[in-house]
Amino acid sequence: MAKTSKIKRFNWNIFAQKVTELLKFASGATAAPINAERWEEIIFHALKSMGMKYKGEDPRWITGSHAPGADIWVDGLSISAKAGKLNNDKFLTISSYRLTRFSNLEQMKAFIDKEASNFDVYLCCARADQKGKRVYQVFLIPANVFSAQSLSWLKTTSGWQGSNNDGIIVKIVKKMSNQLWVTLPVHLCKKIAEVKLPVGDLGLELSDVLNLDKKD
Repeated sequence: MAKTSKIKRFNWNIFAQKVTELLKFASGATAAPINAERWEEIIFHALKSMGMKYKGEDPRWITGSHAPGADIWVDGLSISAKAGKLNNDKFLTISSYRLTRFSNLEQMKAFIDKEASNFDVYLCCARADQKGKRVYQVFLIPANVFSAQSLSWLKTTSGWQGSNNDGIIVKIVKKMSNQLWVTLPVHLCKKIAEVKLPVGDLGLELSDVLNLDKKD
């Protein structure tokens, strides 16, 4: 309940406006897709622009940390930033922890639920390359969207898979250092922003800089 109230109190409309501007700017500077690290940076600057603080200072962001749990903190809210993939506009898939340190499934499930209690919300930037354009969609997902302990688990040829009646599928893949993959039905995720960019505009500002040099 406490996490839900934190999420509701936050001004997601203003945040979405800031993120939209920054996604457009970042895409103008490079044709490369926005990856997880760049997405963290965009979130940080959006929060900073909103005047958000962490213990009287700028939002807390440890660059390149890759630590489990939160990536960015402001007073009253902690965020796990994720790049994601949309499947047929119906499912959103994100990657998460590597779990090789644990010797069995029960330990892994306990760790997953413990880490989910250490932050409030996922912010996921999902990319979809369509004909002639690139689309980014930003989703807000409560950290407690699922409990690993409550899923129905089975052993597979690639590792383990858990699922529930909401359509959530969680996979632990052995060949990828027991990496956790989470697939969520889109209706469980709140879309707060969408950016559509013509492919021809991606990275255009880099060419513009060189053209300015030629004019000089």
